[in-house]
Amino acid sequence: MEALIVADDLTGALDSAVGFAALGRRVVVARSPEAVSEALALVPDVLAVNTASREVAPEVAAAAARVVSALTGLHPGSFKAVMKKVDSRLKGNIAAETEAMAQWFDGARLVACPAIPEMGRRVEDGMLVGEGVSVPLNVAGCFKIPVDVPDCASDADLDRLVANSEGKVLWVGARGLSFALARHAGVAEPAVASLRAPLMIANGSRDPVTLAQIAGLPSDVAVLDAPDGEVRNADLTEGSLVLSISDGGGGLSGHEAARRFAESVARYAERARPAALLVCGGESAQAILDRLGVNSLQVTAELRPGLPLCEVRMPWGNMQIVTKSGGFGAPELLAGLVKDVL
Repeated sequence: MEALIVADDLTGALDSAVGFAALGRRVVVARSPEAVSEALALVPDVLAVNTASREVAPEVAAAAARVVSALTGLHPGSFKAVMKKVDSRLKGNIAAETEAMAQWFDGARLVACPAIPEMGRRVEDGMLVGEGVSVPLNVAGCFKIPVDVPDCASDADLDRLVANSEGKVLWVGARGLSFALARHAGVAEPAVASLRAPLMIANGSRDPVTLAQIAGLPSDVAVLDAPDGEVRNADLTEGSLVLSISDGGGGLSGHEAARRFAESVARYAERARPAALLVCGGESAQAILDRLGVNSLQVTAELRPGLPLCEVRMPWGNMQIVTKSGGFGAPELLAGLVKDVL
C-alpha cells in the first residue's frame, strides 16, 4: 500500500488522507480500530485509521492501547510510507501514541514536523510557531523518545525533507506533512468536486465561526432549529435543508446533545434522501456517522482546502459526506457551497 496514516481524531484522519485522493487511488478512512478490517476489504491504496484517542487524557495508557489495536494485523512492510498524524498545535496524547507506533515500526527513525505552511504554521529552531500558535511550542518536548525535528517554513521544505530521507522513517506531523508525502507519491494535488443535490447541512457546532456561516446562508434556504439536538417534524421544501443545533436550556452534556442531534439528522435524512450531507462539528460527525451505520469512508476529493469529500452507500443510494470543524472557514463558506451545488 502507498501509505498508512494513524490519527487521533476523525477530522484529522480525513484531512490528512485527502492529500492522496486522486484518480486511480482508493483512499479509505476507518472510523475506529474496530473498522480496520472493513476498510481493508475495500482494498485501499492508502489507509487512514481514527483511534478517537485525543480526549482520553490523562489515561495515556488507554490512548496507546487504541493505537496498538489499530495496528493489530497490519505489517509495517506493507506500506511505502507510515505517518502518525498529530494535532497541528500538538494537543492530545502525542508521546504515548507515537511511542506505541514506534514499537510497531521497530527500527524506524522518527521525524516530527507539524508545520502547515498553507496555514502559516512553521517549525523554526525546533519550535512550532506561526498562525494560531500564541506561544512557541517545543516539538521535541512533546515526546519521550528521540525524534528529529527539522526546520520547515514552506511546502518546498517539506518536499525536500521527504525526498531526501533514507531508510525506515516514522513520519509524525499534520496536514502539511501528509500532503508532502502524497506529492512524493505522485499526487500533485487532491481531486476537486462539487456537491450533488439535494444537499443537507447538519450543524452540530455552536462555534461562532459556524454560526456566522449559518446566518450568512441565502434567505431561501430552510434552516430548522434543533434545541438541545431535537428537531420538530416539519414539511420538507425544495432545495437545500439545514438542521442547526442550539441551546435548549436542558443543561445536557455535549455528548448527549450530539446523540440527540444525530437522531434528528438520521430521521430527516431518511425523509429527504440527500445526495450530499455536510456535517459541522467533530463530535456531531462521529455521532451522526454512528447513527447512519457508516464505519469507513472512501475519500475521493477535497471540496475546498480543509473540507475532505467522501462517498458512502446509503439505503437510498450513493451519498457524499463532507466534514467541517466548528471553527473553520470564512463567513461566506456555507453560502458558497450551497450556491455551487450541482
